[in-house]
Amino acid sequence: MTPLLKTRISVDYPNKAGVLRDVELEIGEGEILGLVGESGSGKSTIALALLRLLDHKGGSIKGEVLFDGQDLLKLKSREMRRIRGREIALVLQSPLASLNPALRIGTQLAEAWRAHNPGAAKKWKERALEVFDLVSLPAEEGFLDRHARQLSVGQAQRVLIAMAILHKPRLLIADEPTSALDAITQSEILELFRNLSRQLNMAMLFISHDLLSVASLCSRIAILRNGRVIESGFTEQMFRDPRTDDTRALLQAVMRNPFVDVAQPVTRGADS
Repeated sequence: MTPLLKTRISVDYPNKAGVLRDVELEIGEGEILGLVGESGSGKSTIALALLRLLDHKGGSIKGEVLFDGQDLLKLKSREMRRIRGREIALVLQSPLASLNPALRIGTQLAEAWRAHNPGAAKKWKERALEVFDLVSLPAEEGFLDRHARQLSVGQAQRVLIAMAILHKPRLLIADEPTSALDAITQSEILELFRNLSRQLNMAMLFISHDLLSVASLCSRIAILRNGRVIESGFTEQMFRDPRTDDTRALLQAVMRNPFVDVAQPVTRGADS
C-alpha cells in the first residue's frame, strides 16, 4: 500500500549546514509514527519542513515530501496553503503561548475555520462544539467566550488539538505536545491522541524526546540523532532488539528507572 506520507529531505540554515540529512520517513493511513530525538537533533525542523514553514527561519529544503503521492515541495504557495491546516495540521508544545491572549477562544476557532471554509463561515460554532466534545472540553458556548489566561495548561492543549482537527486532517503533526503537562494530564492527552487517530482514521507524526510516551502510543518509532534517522522499526521490535548503540543507550536509560516497566511496551495495533 502506498504510504500517506513519504519523505526524503535535507535541510540547511544560512549559518548551519546539514541540520537534516536525507531524513526518510513513511506514515500509512491512520498510523501513528513516533519520532524520538534529543534536543537539537532536528525534530522540530522536520515538522516545519513538512509544512513548508522553514522560510520564516531562513532554512532551505531539498528532496521530496510526498503526501498522498503529491510532492509538496513542488506546489505553489497558494496550493500549499490549501493543504496546511486542512489536510495536514500541527499541534505545538507550548499551548498557552500558541493561543492569542487577546482573542477569545471562539474567535480563534472561527478564524481557523474560515481559512478553509469561507463559504460556510456561519457553521464554525457548530463544528467547534463538535470537536470540543471529541477532545473532552465543555461543548458549550460559554467556553468559547473564555481567553487563554482562563484555561489550565491541559485545557489549552485540548483547545489546540480541537483547532487542529476542525477540518478532519488526514495527518496530524504533534511536536512535543505533552512536554508542558503534568504526568496525569500527559497520560490523558496520549489517550486522546490514540482515540482521535482511531475515530478519524487520522495518521500522526508524534514528535517527542520521551521514549516512554512514544512507546505507549506509536506502532512504529524512528530515532533521530544529529539530523539523521539512525534506526526505525516497529515499537516492540525496537525494544527487544535495537540495532544501533545509540538506540541501546536510549533504552538502557529508560530501563534504569525503577518505576518503569518497559518489558512489554504498548503498541497500537489494528484492533486497538
